[in-house]
Amino acid sequence: MLSTLEPIHFEKVSMTRNFIRIAVEKRVAIQAKLARRPMSTVPGPLGSFRIFLLRVSALCLTVFLGLSTAHAQDLRSALGEQSLPDYRVLPVSVLSPKIRETDRAEPTPVLTPDVLTPFLGSPLLMDEVSGTLMGRVITGPEGNVLLGQFSPFLAQDLPLSENGLYTVFREGDTLTHPVSGEYLATMAHVVGVAKLETPGAIAALTMIRSTEEAVPGDHLIAHKAPARNAYLYPAAAELPFDAYVVSTFGIAIGAGGYSLVAISVGSQDGIRPGHLLSTRYPEQNILLTSKVVSPARSADNCRMTDAKEAVYVRMLSCDERLPSQRELLGRSAELLRLPEGHAGELMVIRVFDRVSYALVQSAERAVQVGDRVVSPDT
Repeated sequence: MLSTLEPIHFEKVSMTRNFIRIAVEKRVAIQAKLARRPMSTVPGPLGSFRIFLLRVSALCLTVFLGLSTAHAQDLRSALGEQSLPDYRVLPVSVLSPKIRETDRAEPTPVLTPDVLTPFLGSPLLMDEVSGTLMGRVITGPEGNVLLGQFSPFLAQDLPLSENGLYTVFREGDTLTHPVSGEYLATMAHVVGVAKLETPGAIAALTMIRSTEEAVPGDHLIAHKAPARNAYLYPAAAELPFDAYVVSTFGIAIGAGGYSLVAISVGSQDGIRPGHLLSTRYPEQNILLTSKVVSPARSADNCRMTDAKEAVYVRMLSCDERLPSQRELLGRSAELLRLPEGHAGELMVIRVFDRVSYALVQSAERAVQVGDRVVSPDT
């Protein structure tokens, strides 16, 4: 019995698939005819009769073939009007090759913390730590007074430090305005970082990092790691008044490229980290005098036998009295005044209330204390 029904069932399924295929082809043909005819919002009598005929055909085929519910749904979907896709004609744009210009905005320069870390060091002011508890270096374990890197030492009155590290520093130079003489701040000279080994009233520590030797009397405060998320966005600063370089951090001959300097403006003056500034060295006076070169002795094997004169140049310091006209005539000298000139470019990296620390980005001449600090376009 099964062998007789299996061919009938297979033939029925094949016939169903053929009817569905024919119905789909009919639907495509009808859609092509409708596309060639003018569009109409209301179907005519012939269109309504065609839809009715398609629905009756689908019903008869379903009953005649004894289709399942799924096959009947497929056949009605193939013959139904609602299954016809809704096509839209999109506008066509014809492009031709040509040169098109697009404005390119320059990206904002950004300096990451990793780039700045080697130059930041540990800038600190005594004004920041005034009123806080500070420890004091006593001596080394054997009475030694010069405590370099990896040197153990003793200290007292240590404040609490969460990470067990302490910044070792001493009071530095007092910063005053070079023109008005007004007090600006007192610098703190950081000499290194120490690690707590044995706590107590007299604590034992080890200097783990140092730039120079610590000595008895130096101060200790809890060490704070430099901020790693301080991105700088360089931009030209606009200074409505003149500022000055007030410190070169102990460099007597002046600060060169990639050195730190302190300037006489801070957050109260609108300065922020990332501001770009220029430095200008002041006008200078030079004294030109004639210098006599003594003749060589007869025993020397030199060709120069006659006395000659050379020009001796001396630059006068700012607090030196200028020679009078009579003195110049008596010494056969000449006084010249050199104009102000460009010294270098600065970028502010740390800002306090009344002073700021800046990095010398480039220097045509050593940046010295007393140099004028102006806006870059001045």
